[in-house]
Amino acid sequence: MSDTIESTVMAEPEASSSSAILTGMKRGFPIFLGYVPLGFAYGVLAVQNNIPAVYAVLFSLLVYAGAGQFIAVGLWGMGASVFSIVFTTFVINLRHVLMSAAVAPWFAPFTRFQQFIIGWGLTDEVFAMHSMAMATGEKARLPLVYAANLTSHSGWVLGTFIGAVAGDFLPDPKLFGLDYALPAMFLALLVPQCKERLYTLAAILSALLSVILAMCDTGRWNVIIASVITSTIGALLVTHRDRNIDALRRKA
Repeated sequence: MSDTIESTVMAEPEASSSSAILTGMKRGFPIFLGYVPLGFAYGVLAVQNNIPAVYAVLFSLLVYAGAGQFIAVGLWGMGASVFSIVFTTFVINLRHVLMSAAVAPWFAPFTRFQQFIIGWGLTDEVFAMHSMAMATGEKARLPLVYAANLTSHSGWVLGTFIGAVAGDFLPDPKLFGLDYALPAMFLALLVPQCKERLYTLAAILSALLSVILAMCDTGRWNVIIASVITSTIGALLVTHRDRNIDALRRKA
């Protein structure tokens, strides 16, 4: 009897971990599907800009920078210096500082090394996925987070591999509409988060401000500046609203 109880107790963490991994894979699968065509487009562009296929795949495997990789390939094709490519990619990816800071409290129970691994796999879409989970009050589980991140990343690497192999035989990927994969995925992740009027207004304001800043020749800083301004305004409005609600509850 005691052996049965002991085996059951020992099996619970394993079952829980397996369930968390499966849940993480399910959450990351839509991003996987979006990343495959996007990675395919990148792989084609990389090979067409004289980057060996193996380097294109390694770039997606180790750097995993999304938009930064597309920019790097374009600069490489124009003959830009290594410093210019590294610096431009760094500026484009500065938004990851904001994203990491936003979800850092959710990953606080994990070790620094575990947080580093999670942060390495934190793309825009993965950030949106984890943010939605955090907003519901869900407790972060390491197997789930790892599985979601790895599933998403594997789609990007797989797409890059296929695109790099097929790059010598295909024309411009824009002819197939593959360049729309990233905006479409952003919209699919944005809409579920606009549950309240305030969130919807913040999203619209951020988009308009980003376009205006881009027209003012701010370079790649437009997204970062617009995100900081609108998120700050949104946070202040939410704080003010919550204080008013608390005050009304106290009076009642």
